[in-house]
Amino acid sequence: MSADVSGYSRLMGRDESGTLARLREHRKQRFEPVVERFGGRIVKLTGDGALVEFASAVDALGAAITFQQAMAEANLDQPPASAIVFRIGLHLGDLIVADDDLYGDGVNIAARLEAEADPGGIVISGAVKELVVGRVKASFCNLGDRVLKNIERAVPAYSVAWAAAD
Repeated sequence: MSADVSGYSRLMGRDESGTLARLREHRKQRFEPVVERFGGRIVKLTGDGALVEFASAVDALGAAITFQQAMAEANLDQPPASAIVFRIGLHLGDLIVADDDLYGDGVNIAARLEAEADPGGIVISGAVKELVVGRVKASFCNLGDRVLKNIERAVPAYSVAWAAAD
């Protein structure tokens, strides 16, 4: 899973300390508990993003949906111009584990799919879709084969839609 804040530079330009404080709160109150609940491992945190490893594609998508729902709820009282909104990309692939970090095509594709997601959205690869369809309460919109930056082959991509939690 690759997650990133949409419009982070703009938010930091307007209010560095406030944005950073709110991002840290979202990580502590929402992101980290959701990742733990679904059995994920936070590999690294970047300024406005995260790389997370899951043993299960179903758990990865469940975590992504749960987190996006929690963020939508948290942003209800925020003006749209200052809301912290994430984009998430998921891919299943071989990885190289070295020094507690992850490398390889799988990581790169997840990051590129995250960039394809709408703010507040999730984009998954065809490999993930094949494993999760019928196993999560979500629907998938075929985005076609995407040509992703620095990836030699086109990657089948799907946006994910889900019903809001009750």
